[in-house]
Amino acid sequence: MYANNSVRSGGVNAGSLVAAVAINAAVIGALILSAPVMEAITQRAGLRIENIPLEPPPQPPEVTPPKANPAAESRLSNPPEQLNVSSSLSTGASEFYVIPTLPLPSLPAVQPASEVARVDPPAPPVMVEARVDPRYARDLQPAYPAGERRAEREGSATIRVTIGASGRVVAAECVSATSDAFCRATREHALAKWRFQPATRDGVPTEATREMTVRFELES
Repeated sequence: MYANNSVRSGGVNAGSLVAAVAINAAVIGALILSAPVMEAITQRAGLRIENIPLEPPPQPPEVTPPKANPAAESRLSNPPEQLNVSSSLSTGASEFYVIPTLPLPSLPAVQPASEVARVDPPAPPVMVEARVDPRYARDLQPAYPAGERRAEREGSATIRVTIGASGRVVAAECVSATSDAFCRATREHALAKWRFQPATRDGVPTEATREMTVRFELES
């Protein structure tokens, strides 16, 4: 009720208007002054990159090489020509190369003597020599050569005969004889008349050779 009376009676209050204008001016001034501050803050907030030096890594401890044997040094000072490979392996420092030893191949397992199968050697073949066939035994003596009979010469002839699987003489040659006549008569008679039981090898007839001697004697 009092407020309405004051408005109607006095109109616009001059003090209030001045206060409002002052407040607005203060706000505008504050906004104007705050802009540089924000820019400065933005500039200060920018990212700055700096290189920080790192400390160098620690040096490795110095290794003292072992003392070499004087005898070994004398050998290494004049190495054989075929083993001089230091020029190709030198790297400016003492280095040791270890060549690995290759493993030996494994040997096959040896079976005990009791487990090894015993193989008996093959039995030798059963050989039976050629023999004179008894049915032709009376035909072994050849005829007396006529010239030797007239000369009344006696003698003998030894020949080597080849007996075939059939028992017949397939070849004959004179080994020794008293005369050519005795040799020729014996050889021709053997090829024509002699018969043998052939030689056998494990019961199988086979070819064989045999020497036979025939004597020529005159009847008294």
